Amino acid sequence: MAAIGRNGGFTLFEILVILALIGIMLGVIAPRLSRDVGVSARREGLRLVGLLKAARSQAIVTGRPYRVDFTAHGYDFATLGRHGHFRPAKGSLFRARRLPAGARIAGLGKHHAVIFTASGLGSAFHIRVVTAHGDFLLKGDGNGHVQGVAHG
Repeated sequence: MAAIGRNGGFTLFEILVILALIGIMLGVIAPRLSRDVGVSARREGLRLVGLLKAARSQAIVTGRPYRVDFTAHGYDFATLGRHGHFRPAKGSLFRARRLPAGARIAGLGKHHAVIFTASGLGSAFHIRVVTAHGDFLLKGDGNGHVQGVAHG
């Protein structure tokens, strides 16, 4: 005798329950993900402020100028070598860095680099770390002082 039962498919009710659970999970997770992208720009902006201050301090301590070269999606550090040419800075603190996905650097203007002299003086600049959820403004003055402000 053949057993009467289901053929292994899903009922409409089961499919609706699964879709409802997926919708609820997306409703909870999606806002957190979008906030994390905005926080990433702020976090990267604060990191960059700290690294620029460290580069200035390193220039003073070593007596050699430090340069930070910017692209739209990252930045790297260089120091003046013995032969008068900038070369990549050594050490993990001053390694080349890439911005998080969805973030970019804007407002570079003509100059895509910031230089800190051995006396601690720096070039004036205004750049922004930008995401779809806001941006972080970094400013530096001719005295080498760097500060940052989150927007958005």
